[in-house]
Amino acid sequence: MPSISVVVPVYNTDKWLDRCLDSVRSQSFQDLEIICVDDGSVDDTPAILRKHASQDSRIRVVTLTENHGVPYARNLAIDQATGKYLYFMDSDDWIDPDYLEEMFVRAERTGQDVVINGNWYLEYDDPSKRRHCGRFGFVHEEAGYYNPVVVQSSFFPVVWSRLYRLNYLKANDIRSPLLKGGVEDNYFTSLAEILQDKSYIFNGPFYHYYQREGSLVRQKDAAFRHFQNFRIFLDELRRRGIPPEAAKRFYVLKDLAVRDEERFNFLRRFFIDVEPDVLAAPQLYWPIDVFFMKAFVSSPDLETFLSRFGAVPNEKFVVKLIREKRHPLVTDILNGSWWI
Repeated sequence: MPSISVVVPVYNTDKWLDRCLDSVRSQSFQDLEIICVDDGSVDDTPAILRKHASQDSRIRVVTLTENHGVPYARNLAIDQATGKYLYFMDSDDWIDPDYLEEMFVRAERTGQDVVINGNWYLEYDDPSKRRHCGRFGFVHEEAGYYNPVVVQSSFFPVVWSRLYRLNYLKANDIRSPLLKGGVEDNYFTSLAEILQDKSYIFNGPFYHYYQREGSLVRQKDAAFRHFQNFRIFLDELRRRGIPPEAAKRFYVLKDLAVRDEERFNFLRRFFIDVEPDVLAAPQLYWPIDVFFMKAFVSSPDLETFLSRFGAVPNEKFVVKLIREKRHPLVTDILNGSWWI
C-alpha cells in the first residue's frame, strides 16, 4: 500500500501537464501512486499521459471516453485509490519538491484525518505578477489545531491544500457533488472538516496555482454556481443532523451578481430557507453575507430587488454601501438588530 495516492483529474491541459506530472514524480517523498483520470480529453493529453506512465510505474491512467467533470473524476479516483492518504491536485498546477513529504510528516505526527498547508502562490504567464496568497483570509499565522468553524470561515476551501486520510473519507462517505464548473471544493473541504473536531494547519512548501484564461474558477458565473453547491451542502448538513452553530451555511463570494429572474428566484428561495439557521448562529456570518440574505428575503421579486439595491448588486457594491452606511439595511445589520 503506497503512503499517498495523488489524484490528478485531466481534461485538455496538454500545455501544462508535463510541468504538473514532473513536479509530482520528482517529489522528495517517493512512496506514491499517481492516479491520472483523463476526463475525455481531445487534445494531446492522452499521449502525454502515456509517455509519463511508460517512464514511471507509479502512474496509473484511467481513461474516460467522454467528459464528466472534475467531481466525477475525483470520486472515481477515491474508489480506486489504495494509499493511506489522498492528495488532489489540478493538472495545470505544480508543487514544490518537498510538498508531499511535509504534508505526510505532519499527518503522521498529529494523527489528524485532514492536514492543511497554508502556503501557495498565484502564478501567471508573467512571472512578475506572482502573488503569495496562502495567508489571505487566514488570520492565524502559527501552525496549530483549529476548529471547523474557524477553518471554514477564514481559510480557502480548496482540496489541493489538504491531505486526507483515505479511510476517513470512505468511512464518512465524503464525496464531491456532481456539479460542473469548479464549485465542488467548498462542499468537499467543509464537510470533511466539519466531521472532525479540529484540523491541523501549517505554512509549509508552496502549491503553485496557475491563473489561466478559460479555467472554470475564472468564469463569470462561478460565484453563482457556488450557491448551487451551497444548496447541496445545506441539504447534506441537515441530512446528517449537523446543527447551525457547527458550520456556516453559506458565504458570499466575489462577483455574485443577479441579472435574471431564474437566478434571483433560486437565490431568494435559498436565503429564505437558510435564514433560520443564520439567525440561530449569527456569530458565524459577516455583514456582507447578512446584507445579501436580508436583501433577497425582503424583496418579493427581481424588479423590487433591483430597484432597492442597484442594477447589478455585487460584492464591491455591497462593500461600498457598508463602508459608507448608505442604505438603511446596512445600518440595521451593523448595529446588530438583525440578530433579534
